[in-house]
Amino acid sequence: MIKTNGFRVLAMVMTTLWMVTIIPVTVVQAADFRGQGFDLSSYNGTVNWEQVAEADMDFVMIRTGEGRAPDVDTQFAANYDGAVAAGLKVGVYHVCCVRTPKEAVEEAEYCLEILDGRDLDYPVAYDMERKGTFAGGRENTTAIAKAFCDTIADAGYVPMIYSSASFLNENFDWKKLKNCKVWVASYSDTRPKLQYTKKGSLEGANTDKGYCDLVYSYMEATSIKFTKPTLTMKKNTTAQATVKIKPNGCTDRKSFTSSNPKVVAVNKKTGKLTAKKAGKATITVTTGSGRKAKMKVVVK
Repeated sequence: MIKTNGFRVLAMVMTTLWMVTIIPVTVVQAADFRGQGFDLSSYNGTVNWEQVAEADMDFVMIRTGEGRAPDVDTQFAANYDGAVAAGLKVGVYHVCCVRTPKEAVEEAEYCLEILDGRDLDYPVAYDMERKGTFAGGRENTTAIAKAFCDTIADAGYVPMIYSSASFLNENFDWKKLKNCKVWVASYSDTRPKLQYTKKGSLEGANTDKGYCDLVYSYMEATSIKFTKPTLTMKKNTTAQATVKIKPNGCTDRKSFTSSNPKVVAVNKKTGKLTAKKAGKATITVTTGSGRKAKMKVVVK
């Protein structure tokens, strides 16, 4: 997201970081998205929010600044107020300019200072693209990301990391970043695209002055259901609860619970069922967006 003259269009995938290595970005279809939005910075000048409000956008990611004080984005406050007035959901991003975890904490604290308690609907993204950030190796890059994200999370916001697909796959240890979400940039012309073109237009956003990225969000599920509404099991056996979630390619998180774990226990993350004794139980799956589905299980 390093800005120069021109315009880019991209897609955003917001998901827990460990899923990047399990669900490759190539499986996400651009046609299946929860909403469309864009990102903004001072490069776009003064935005005409009345025109933007008519452009059928759902959300916007606004730049807070770069690095540490005093590099605040001069249009941040105006962009935030304008986006809220236009009825858009709002998230932000802050550009990483450091090489150590200690400095990353300082960047996060500066980002929070700029936010000044403002409400957000979408995450606080850490824009990690500059080569110097990766110079210390995978362990150090992971520590930088974790330091920023932990500080953001401690302040009550949802942290997220933005970078290219190759950087995300090669330079981070996702096992240490499970509580973050991801914004993936990918420009391949040979696979379903996340950031799918480098040029476009958006009325009111002054795209002739600088990049104004259009963004697809796959974060929120619109519906979820079990593939089987009922299931019969034998005692001391296991089974896998499977679900269908929409939109296709959605990366919303899922959590499973059992109404009677003494009869049927369920793995909270995977949905694996273990029948312990005869009886009945209801298995509930809940998405991060609050969608729910239930399945009845009988153990004989």
